[in-house]
Amino acid sequence: MDRYWERFKTPFICFAGFSGVGKTTLLEHLIRRFKEDRIRVGYYKHDAHRFQMDKKGKDTQRGAEAGAGIITINDPEHFAVIGDNPFKKRTITHALEQCDCILIEGYKKSPFDKIVFLDADGKLPISADDPGIKAIIHQGVIEDTSFTERGIPLFHRDEADQIYQFVKEHFYNCTSPLLGGVFIGGQSKRMGKPKFSLSYQGQSETERMVTMLSNFCDQVYLSARQEQDLEGIEGLERCGRINDEHYGLGPVGGLATLMGTHPEKAWLITACDMPFLQEDAIKRIVDERDPLRYGTCFLQKGGIGVEPMCAIYEPKFIVPLFEALSRRELSLTRIINELPFKHVTVSPSDRTHFTNVNTPEEYEVARTQREQEEG
Repeated sequence: MDRYWERFKTPFICFAGFSGVGKTTLLEHLIRRFKEDRIRVGYYKHDAHRFQMDKKGKDTQRGAEAGAGIITINDPEHFAVIGDNPFKKRTITHALEQCDCILIEGYKKSPFDKIVFLDADGKLPISADDPGIKAIIHQGVIEDTSFTERGIPLFHRDEADQIYQFVKEHFYNCTSPLLGGVFIGGQSKRMGKPKFSLSYQGQSETERMVTMLSNFCDQVYLSARQEQDLEGIEGLERCGRINDEHYGLGPVGGLATLMGTHPEKAWLITACDMPFLQEDAIKRIVDERDPLRYGTCFLQKGGIGVEPMCAIYEPKFIVPLFEALSRRELSLTRIINELPFKHVTVSPSDRTHFTNVNTPEEYEVARTQREQEEG
């Protein structure tokens, strides 16, 4: 078994059984259903024998025969990669991580979650005690009757739609817990004083953000600079503090620190300078969250701009995030635009909810408007 699967953050499940039991036929149906539901599914075939994909005499085959360790080819619609084993780990993980979920045909002896096919006589290809068995698919004959007692569901192999619903639910049940992050580490140079301390109607905006996120997240943290003095909000309850380890790299550095500290958790982030952001928007993005994507964000500005500072970032986002950090790509918007995110559309009338304040003049306008709205 290739151990790199242990570090995958995209959910996957193996389909295990003897040859001829109908694995590929069922997987074809599942793939079609996932595509119909607009879920980006990946298919991985584990071949215990040798396989041949290239054609003798073709340019790519000649390059491989000459000793190239990895061969790629592409046309306007698709591409292919064939490589030697030393290239396998990074090539496969980078490709399949972009999918929402992965169906693996094979790896019956792996320690991972699997759906197991019985043969025509009702026999298992692996031990019935394998802890990874999540469901059994049969052809009408079931030799071991203990599966139901153990809470393992049974499906006839013709019950393809029911199997699809089970697999889809299994993937969504892999959803990671949600943590909250309020970004307060900005330099606030144009404001002239720390923006985290700005208050409206006697309450600091940082406290309001922490309170809102606490209603949806298991724990909320302030993303701050190491040397930052949080005078004025020291007694803030229900939140912790995580100091930015990537100084001077803005929200990208702050988010990288948060995700590096809790790599198995998803993050819902906001900034402390968004005075018109309401709890309804937080609830909406949580309700419409797609945990199978890299994240979920609002789409505004005429449908062509994303809002990175009120968004959910799933654990799998950590890989492209740190890759971007390594090349000093410091725009969360550009990183998001390169990846399959779930987009939640913002109506034109609600776009001002994501306005941030950067100067004393903007703060006064926002404070006056808030007083009028809440007065």
